[in-house]
Formats: sequence, C-alpha cells, structure tokens
Amino acid sequence: MWYPGHINKAKNAIKKNLKIVNSIIEIVDARAPYSSRAYEFEKLFQGKDKIIILNKADICDLEKTKKWEELYKKRGYKVIKTSLKDVNARNFLIKNVAPLIPVKFNEKTAIIVGAPNVGKSTFINSIKGKKSTNTGNMPGITRGIQWVSAGNNIRILDTPGILFPELYNKSITSKLILIGSLKAEDDEADEAVFYAYEYLKNNYPKLIKKIVDNDLHKGAYEFILEFAKKRNFIKKGGIGDYERGKMTFLKELIDGKYGKITYDDIEEFEEIKI
Repeated sequence: MWYPGHINKAKNAIKKNLKIVNSIIEIVDARAPYSSRAYEFEKLFQGKDKIIILNKADICDLEKTKKWEELYKKRGYKVIKTSLKDVNARNFLIKNVAPLIPVKFNEKTAIIVGAPNVGKSTFINSIKGKKSTNTGNMPGITRGIQWVSAGNNIRILDTPGILFPELYNKSITSKLILIGSLKAEDDEADEAVFYAYEYLKNNYPKLIKKIVDNDLHKGAYEFILEFAKKRNFIKKGGIGDYERGKMTFLKELIDGKYGKITYDDIEEFEEIKI
C-alpha cells in the first residue's frame, strides 16, 4: 500500500491543528461517496462540525448520490453537491460553504481534507488564484499543511491527501483506483478493471454496450480485448492488445469519460457508522 512517511507526519499535524479550527470541510468523490472518505474520520474528527462536499457531481449517478446526501444529513453532516471544476472556487466557498461554518473570535476557520484526486488541491489552488502546488491524477502530490485566506474573515487550513494505512476491503481498493485516488500496481489494475466490468455490466449495462458495441465478450478479459481492437490496439495475429486496452479503459474510467457512474451502493454501507 502506498503510504509514505510524510503522510503519517501530516496526519499527526492534522490532529494537532483540529483544536484551532471551527469546522471540517471534507471533499469526497461523488462516484464513491463512502469509499473516497479514506480518512480515519471517526477517530480524527470526533466532536467537530463537519461539512461534506460531494464533488464531481457531473459524472456521478445523481439518483444514487441523492440517497447518500440523505443518509449523511441524517447522520448530522452538512452536505453540498457540486462539480468544482465548473464553479468559481472562491465564490463557491464564500456563498455555499462559509455560511455553514460557525463564527468564533470574529473569524470562520476550517480544515479541508480529502483523499487524493477528489479535487481538493485544485479547489485550494483556485481560491489562491495561482498554481502554487502541483495538482493532477497522481495521488499524494500536496505534501504540506498551510493556511489559505479566502477573504471575508475566512481561513482554510489545507492538508495533504491521506488514505487509510490499510484498506480492509478489496472492492474499496478497486473503487479508489477507478476514481484515481490510489495508484494501482499491476495486479491491482487488473482487479480494478475486472471489478469495473462486472459492476458496469450489472448496474449500467447500456454503458458496456456503448463502450464496445457488441456482445462477443464473455467476461472482463474478452471485453478488454474487444475494447483494444476498437481502439486499434492490435497485436500480431489481429488480437487486441490487452495491456494497452486495460490501461486506456482504466484511465478513461478515472476521467469520467463514459457518463454518470457511482460505484458505492448505499445498501452496502448504511449499517456502518459513517
């Protein structure tokens, strides 16, 4: 599991700084509203006012997302659904998020958290108005903890993206790979792609038909071979290039190229304390 030492240091720094902020702003990927909450949130944020931003609403299944919104609100969270790439970050923070942060000492302060690639770094950089930290689809790029001023007596404490030190469920590992929060090793990439195929086949069969316009595939491996041939990734003998097909399919899933998908079904998790 990718979990370098600086992440442990950052997590300890978060613990130390919690007492000086009024709220937690947690950005999650709306395609995985539980799985992308990859913080040890119950231990870290106990007793704090919490705001969840369900980001990437433009590429999630809105019907499923509504159920997650309702569940989180029922559990006492303040919830906002949005697509951060389509809004002005500073205006969004001032108009939509800041009213949910309590005032203390004539100031609104919050710590902002989120797993890698959920949109947190892009959001913070947009508030700053300059690209002062690296962003992209590589997990764990932001490494420091820093205050960001948004004006109007609003200050946000930025943090790195932190994952669980151990992921207890293979399906959660696959989901984190499929949304770009976790960098996959070779065998994990295979597992994630196979998981995606089975999930799409069972939940979004029309998307499978749209991606590869035939029913020749009997499983994930055959599907990827057909996908590769459609993209003209051909090996000798006219066989689809499985490796190129797999990695292209995975990248396009991460980028949300195939439409509105949500990988977390609320029935899996509603009994869990979240």
